[in-house]
Amino acid sequence: MAAPERIILGSGYIHVGLFTKGMIVPNPEDFCTDANKYAYISGGAELSYSSENYEAKDDMGQVAKSIITSEEVTLKSGIMTFSGNTLEVLCDTARVSTRESAVDGKTYREVRVGGTGNQKGDKYVICFHHIDNTDGDIYLMIVGQNQAGFTLSFKKDEATVVDAEFHALPLLDGDGTLVTYTEEVKGSTVTYNVTQNLSHVASSFTGRAVSSGSEFSATLTAAEGYTIGTPVIIMGGEVVADAWTSATGEVEIASVTGDISITATATED
Repeated sequence: MAAPERIILGSGYIHVGLFTKGMIVPNPEDFCTDANKYAYISGGAELSYSSENYEAKDDMGQVAKSIITSEEVTLKSGIMTFSGNTLEVLCDTARVSTRESAVDGKTYREVRVGGTGNQKGDKYVICFHHIDNTDGDIYLMIVGQNQAGFTLSFKKDEATVVDAEFHALPLLDGDGTLVTYTEEVKGSTVTYNVTQNLSHVASSFTGRAVSSGSEFSATLTAAEGYTIGTPVIIMGGEVVADAWTSATGEVEIASVTGDISITATATED
């Protein structure tokens, strides 16, 4: 196994979106957009994982078995830019409203915090996006809540930074996953699967995969005494029109953008 070549330097951005029951969490590279960029951060971000284990051991110390009984994942970051809307994410009892002042005519955003009966129970998709143009970006994604409260400090010679501590909940998928670590692999080639469902038909393409963006071609030949009907050719879940040439038996796709499925049946003459 080759030694890893990645050196992690620098910080990144925090992206947050409301999580709803039954939601399919998107891939992190699709989720981390300007539309849900939560705030600019100070001091970077820190992900921690810990577990508690139970070990059963015989009296003589000759046999033992250990199992994980609980796990915890926390994503911490210093929030440097914020507003009342930012505080709503950090506190589950926070309620944000706006009002017009009858005195000065200005608009004010007001955040009311407190009262256990005001808990919303909101959960959030939270993703830290570390940008690395050399080795490739890294994404840390959880579904969770801030459980550290918040402190607002106003100092004359220092920017206010609110420390957020998001605790992960097992809601990323149906497998109890607490966090996904996703890294871009520079120089990698994306491949797509090729599935051929053939009845009394032979194909010149004997592989199982093809590279993204490449040209795909295969010649379909009916068994002796059989004639091929029009094949059904699907790529990326969509039917590919005009990919089949009946005169030559060729299937041609100029640029592969998804998994390919070819279903062809020949009937006896």
